[in-house]
Amino acid sequence: MTQLTLTAGLTAHAEKHSAFMKQLSKPLRRKPSSLKIKTASHPQSITTFPVRVHKEDNQINQGALNARKNFKEFARNTEFRSHSAGPHGNFFSICWPNGKTERVRLATEIIESLWVYDDVMEDVDHAGAVEVHASVRDTLTGVEKPSKKNVVASLFKDFGSRLSQMDKHGAPRVLASLKAYLDNYDSQKTPFDTIQKYTEYRIMNVGYGIMDSFMQWTMGLQLNEAETDEAHKFYMSAGRVMGLTNDLYSWNVERTEAVDSADRKWNAVPVIMQQYDLSEEDANVFLRGLIVHHEQITRELGAVLLRRFGYSSTMTKYVESVSLMLGGNCFWSATCPRYNP
Repeated sequence: MTQLTLTAGLTAHAEKHSAFMKQLSKPLRRKPSSLKIKTASHPQSITTFPVRVHKEDNQINQGALNARKNFKEFARNTEFRSHSAGPHGNFFSICWPNGKTERVRLATEIIESLWVYDDVMEDVDHAGAVEVHASVRDTLTGVEKPSKKNVVASLFKDFGSRLSQMDKHGAPRVLASLKAYLDNYDSQKTPFDTIQKYTEYRIMNVGYGIMDSFMQWTMGLQLNEAETDEAHKFYMSAGRVMGLTNDLYSWNVERTEAVDSADRKWNAVPVIMQQYDLSEEDANVFLRGLIVHHEQITRELGAVLLRRFGYSSTMTKYVESVSLMLGGNCFWSATCPRYNP
């Protein structure tokens, strides 16, 4: 075989390979609705996942402003935390950077309302809070009509119909995740004595189910039953990342709050301190390593999931969107005024 023939053969093979790769990448191609955020200048953010922000951040942030306005008229004397605001974009613009703008804006209004609602309920005794939680849950999911006695619940009355108007097929899953979260709100009374048990609890408690269901809804995704079952391990691993990441950065504020020692157990840092007899600084380092460890596991499970479904468009979008959500959650938490006053 001459050198010329060999070269021609290799060239033809390379061209075929290039064409195959272009065909494979077609499902990933879309008009980008987000911009890349350069994280190198923010060393406090430890995520190994990429970070992007929605191009329509101003529109999305309006959802948060609407929520705060509604509650301000109801609770004029309550001081609300900064919640989803951030110097590089709204929390939801960064967590769901490729979602449909109008859907991300509505999801932002709903979850911001839940966060502000949490501020309002801080001074309510446990028995009263449980009653209000149930009323908010039933109003939000359309089971109960809000009464004049419960003005707080009335602030949630239109969300279910607004979700359905945008996507009647995807709305039930989102509403189910909201119901599950409110059903378990403050349900755990006994602090955990190991980080392993605590981490599993935080998956639900941090609201990961809400974040995942809304992420799918904003993207126009809806995993079928088989896909959801196969993605369960990936889903749980991602939930661990989000819960522990929230604890790492929220501890900046929680550690100085005037609460008793039992309340402080509701963060991974003091749980680790007690379990391993570590100083606060060493427990913080331990937690950082644990988060990166769970990020690595999530990456591996995502790769397995993609291979399992032959890199289908749906599963590729899902895995990619979860990765962006985790990266966005970490970066926003590391830079936002809520955790970095």
